[in-house]
Amino acid sequence: MVISQVSQTRWDRTGSRGPEVSELQQKLADAGFDPGPVDGQFGPMTRAAVRAFQEANGLTVDGIVGPLTWAALDGAGAPEASAAPEAPAPLESTAAVEAGPLSQGAQGPEVESLQRALAGAGFDPGPIDGDFGPMTRGAVVRFQRASGLEADGVAGPETMAALSGSSFVAAAKPVSVRPSADADFRARILEVAQGEVGTTEATNNNDGDVRKYPSAFGRGQEAYCADFVSWVINQSGGAMNDGWCPSIVNKLVRSGDWKGKTNPQAGDIVLFDWDHDGQADHVGFVKSVNANGTLTTLEGNTSGPGGQQGVWEKTRGYDTVLGFGNPS
Repeated sequence: MVISQVSQTRWDRTGSRGPEVSELQQKLADAGFDPGPVDGQFGPMTRAAVRAFQEANGLTVDGIVGPLTWAALDGAGAPEASAAPEAPAPLESTAAVEAGPLSQGAQGPEVESLQRALAGAGFDPGPIDGDFGPMTRGAVVRFQRASGLEADGVAGPETMAALSGSSFVAAAKPVSVRPSADADFRARILEVAQGEVGTTEATNNNDGDVRKYPSAFGRGQEAYCADFVSWVINQSGGAMNDGWCPSIVNKLVRSGDWKGKTNPQAGDIVLFDWDHDGQADHVGFVKSVNANGTLTTLEGNTSGPGGQQGVWEKTRGYDTVLGFGNPS
């Protein structure tokens, strides 16, 4: 394997720029992980793409492009497929094949069928929601690379046929939601989270008293909404250790706890997508589902009175909700 000349460079902070960053962005895009514009500037979208790539390839998810991440990018970026089952299962239906090529932006049952097949093959498409977003495109690209197909991110006849008969497909079945967490556990979550309301940053720079949330998991000063959710669940008797919102969605999907935008309940984990790009940007808890079509939530790393950042109770509409998940 030939490692890129820039593989000795570590890009680990927003604001880095130059031709090496452009090369990084192009490699991420080629691997199916959208870094935003290929403009040579290491911004939040590029860092998010790095973290998603690292998670998909079994690397440390830190957003730092060191030698191991560069090597994986230079190598192909497709995770190894699991061992082939004795009898591969077909797609849930032939609807996706009959519908013609599916690409980013498509929506509907055909996309949902595609997502289930990808998930069953071990290529995580993100939420099984019938919405062909960047995560689904990335899964298609990775499957195509692993199957020796043109990696264009479009699920055309060849890709769908390969999915239908592929030895990668172990169980292309629906992701079924497990029974909801019991009422006592949800009540403990809300009690603990409510007790943290008013915990604030010192200088609105992820500092001060809120540092206890990432510190509990050995993480340093960082955006801490996911750390807050993990901390509350652990304090309530559950088990969670995640500092990144998209990773929370992936784990909820894999465990059968992802509900999409249906049936919100008090105590649910709620993920938000501020820019409607299909990727989670923020996370908190549902405190109540209100008759006027809003949610009351408990969130960390959010603005409160006078713009003070910290843990606060908020009122949210559904327009920015990505989905809900059962706590566990």
